[in-house]
Amino acid sequence: MMKQQADWGPIWAVQRVVFQQYFKLDGRATRAEYWWFLGAYLIVALSLGIIVGLLGQAFQFSAEPVALIVSCTLAAGCFPALLALWVRRCLDLGRSKTEGILTFLGLFLMSLLAPIASGGLVVELPALLGQVCDGLFLLGSGYSLYVGFWPGQKT
Repeated sequence: MMKQQADWGPIWAVQRVVFQQYFKLDGRATRAEYWWFLGAYLIVALSLGIIVGLLGQAFQFSAEPVALIVSCTLAAGCFPALLALWVRRCLDLGRSKTEGILTFLGLFLMSLLAPIASGGLVVELPALLGQVCDGLFLLGSGYSLYVGFWPGQKT
């Protein structure tokens, strides 16, 4: 007999991460839950960006400021869910909760600083600082692939 709702897929992952475990930093997150949620988040973010871009073309306005506001709002709304998912995934790998929180905040900070430092978007920073931020961002991206792909501990 088939189950009513399978424990995998993007809808299951979004329901579990956003509605059931939004602030929960305890427990474990499977690789499937991690990747399905990140995939769903990416699809929503890209879709919103495309919609804003098309509306900007249709109504003759600059889409960049609107897209920035929309993407920042989406990121802020999903920040607790992404943090909780990351920490639970780290716990599934046998890492500590503190390590999960610190690595997530470090990755989040580098994802903000790397484009700012290397592109001079807000302020002009020394080239070395931009290279350091880019390097730390690449290092963090590699660590996030480890977190996403490494099998969890068996219970």
